[in-house]
Amino acid sequence: MRFKIRHTIPGHTIDDVNRALSELGIDDHATYREVLVVNEPGQPTATREALLVGLYARAFIRIQLQDSMRLVGQDDPAAGSPITLRCDRATKANRNRTQTCTYTQVR
Repeated sequence: MRFKIRHTIPGHTIDDVNRALSELGIDDHATYREVLVVNEPGQPTATREALLVGLYARAFIRIQLQDSMRLVGQDDPAAGSPITLRCDRATKANRNRTQTCTYTQVR
């Protein structure tokens, strides 16, 4: 399952995010590991890791999708497979900056 979030009209963005969240297999009581990786050519790779309860993971995913992430995907929502958010955008220096955030169910 993959969704592309449209960031052109606020109403479309909210509808797309709500539709994507309804399709994702997120257990509100499970623990998730969040790994955010930011790649930009010529810069060191930035990585952030955190453990989140499923309810907070759902909230973080909503915020990221409404703010900057463009694509969300999960191979098998029923099996609790990892959730991946992705955003590619150009920087002022004409480089491509890629952000990838992965949520993996730990327990």
